[in-house]
Amino acid sequence: MRKKRMTKISQIWIGVLLIILSLLIGTIFFYMQAMSPYSRAKSDAISLVKAKTPVKEVTNFEVTTTTTTTYSLIGQDSKGEALGILLPAKGGEIKVVKLADNKSDLTEKTAALTLYDGQVVWQTKDMVLYAFDTGEKIKG
Repeated sequence: MRKKRMTKISQIWIGVLLIILSLLIGTIFFYMQAMSPYSRAKSDAISLVKAKTPVKEVTNFEVTTTTTTTYSLIGQDSKGEALGILLPAKGGEIKVVKLADNKSDLTEKTAALTLYDGQVVWQTKDMVLYAFDTGEKIKG
C-alpha cells in the first residue's frame, strides 16, 4: 500500500494558516505585555485607595499628567456619596474630594480629575485645566 501525500495546494494553505495563527498569537502576547504596567498600576492604586480612604467601590480610573503623574480614581463611599481620589504616582499625600463640591460644568465623563501645583483641577481631552472648586480656566 502506498501512502497518499498532501497536494502542493493543501501544503500551502496549511502554511499560510500557521503563519496567520502565529501572527495573531504574537499580537495578543505583545498587547498583553504592553498593557501590563497600566493594569498593575490600576490594581495597586485601587487596593491602596480602598485601604486608606473611605471609598468602597471604584467606578473610574485614569492616569493623568500635568507637572507630575497622578492616578485619578472616582468612587463611592459606604453612604453612596461620589468621591474623587487623587494619588500621586511617585508617592505623597492622597487627596480625597467630594464630587458634590465641584463648581465647574465638567464631570468624570467629560474630563479627568488631576493635580496641578497641588491644586485639584479638571483636565479636558485637549489638555485645558479648570479649577475644581471655582470652575475657572487655569491653563490652556
